[in-house]
Amino acid sequence: MAILTKSKFMNGEQCARLLWFVEKKQLPELTLSDKHKFAQGHDFETYVKKLYPEGIELGDLSFEDNIEATKKAIANRKVIFEAGIKYEDFFIRADLLEPNGDGWNLCEIKSSTKIKPEHIPDLAYQKFVCEKSGLKINKCFVIFLNKDYIKDGEINPKELVCKEEVTEKVDLVKDVEKHAEQYLKILQQEKPAEIINSISKHCNNPHECPLKKDCWGTLPEYNVLQLTNWRVYWRLFNEGIIEIKDIDEGYKLSDKDEIIKEAVDENKVKVSIEHIKHFMRSLHWPLYHFDFETFDTAVPIFDKSRPYQKIPFQYSLHIQHKNGKVEHYGFLSEEGDPRSALLNSLKPIIGTEGDIIVYNQTFEVNVFKKLAEDFPEHKDWIQNVLDRIKDLAIPFKNFYYYNPKQKGSYSIKKVLPAITSKSYSELEINNGGDASMLYFYSHIKKELTNRDEIRKNLLKYCGLDTEGMVWIIDELNKLV
Repeated sequence: MAILTKSKFMNGEQCARLLWFVEKKQLPELTLSDKHKFAQGHDFETYVKKLYPEGIELGDLSFEDNIEATKKAIANRKVIFEAGIKYEDFFIRADLLEPNGDGWNLCEIKSSTKIKPEHIPDLAYQKFVCEKSGLKINKCFVIFLNKDYIKDGEINPKELVCKEEVTEKVDLVKDVEKHAEQYLKILQQEKPAEIINSISKHCNNPHECPLKKDCWGTLPEYNVLQLTNWRVYWRLFNEGIIEIKDIDEGYKLSDKDEIIKEAVDENKVKVSIEHIKHFMRSLHWPLYHFDFETFDTAVPIFDKSRPYQKIPFQYSLHIQHKNGKVEHYGFLSEEGDPRSALLNSLKPIIGTEGDIIVYNQTFEVNVFKKLAEDFPEHKDWIQNVLDRIKDLAIPFKNFYYYNPKQKGSYSIKKVLPAITSKSYSELEINNGGDASMLYFYSHIKKELTNRDEIRKNLLKYCGLDTEGMVWIIDELNKLV
């Protein structure tokens, strides 16, 4: 018998195809990043529970036992974590139920730093099940992380945890019962929805769907979803125009999307020599090609850090001189809070003159700014670093260079192979998400035992990020 849980209801809100695959247990295997996200929620909940010492925990009970124990706890007006409530084929485990007058407060615990739009229908479904089962819900709340909390010694739950009422927003959600009944029918279908009918903006909203890679992998090599203007590409897609080559001449596209279409139609690289010349002439040598690797946690684990603050544990630095000489330096923390050691390692070698080249500067800039804030003794030289940063993504973000192989993306993972024919594909670690998690679970949590192998692969990966920037500069030089 199919049961619609609150998580399945939210799967249905995102995509009917996703809901079907969840029910059939046919989703891709969870990645280390997926497991990390779940762990962050669990860690945050432990501090929420400290604020309700009288609460009883029912999360470890089986389905039937959970429901029966919840009934008894409700009768005794207890504060309940993981309260199991069932109405017909609809079921929830409420994160927190607390008595309130003649009814109850329904609370959703989220390890986010703000209330998100998707939290509201989640609570609306829970409220629907509660009220259908005869439980009066007076107020609805979201419990979330205080983004401004700074750890200083032992975690203070009262300062870490925020709680905000959202009852009015929840009550504005319409058609909850109608949607729930639709999703129950989907659970009972023999086949999932067609792929082409399932692809939509919901593939990335509220989270990237675990089926996206498979679904989007069925699209033509050069498809309209590679355009930069999302309103335009969804309009085209919904009109049945899937391939870029099928966009009519004269269809109103942005300048960047015109370049993408021309590159695909003509099957050649599009280059604005004058713009690239201007960019290259703006550089001040030597060039310090720099890249951070970071990890973050919902609940801060180091003093002078906040929820989800990016903690840098590694850097790679390639110094490129105008005469062609290239030097490489790197840092990879051993254990504990890596920030002070990283800064002390970097300061003597990054110099005071010459541009610091990063790719997509917002990330590095924000990490440096937080380091200056948390370690004010380094503030002056960090400001010098910030003043010298140049973003190598600019020529690609502005489409001064575009190769159809980039497929609409200006990320370094797409640009590097497009302009140099070299890539990350042969590396054991080939993306920042894996780098972050493998370091965290081998060096901080120490749950992975192949620490030496992970360190070797981390050094190769981060090193390629900055060496790749040297190669990109070399290729841009050849163009001008």
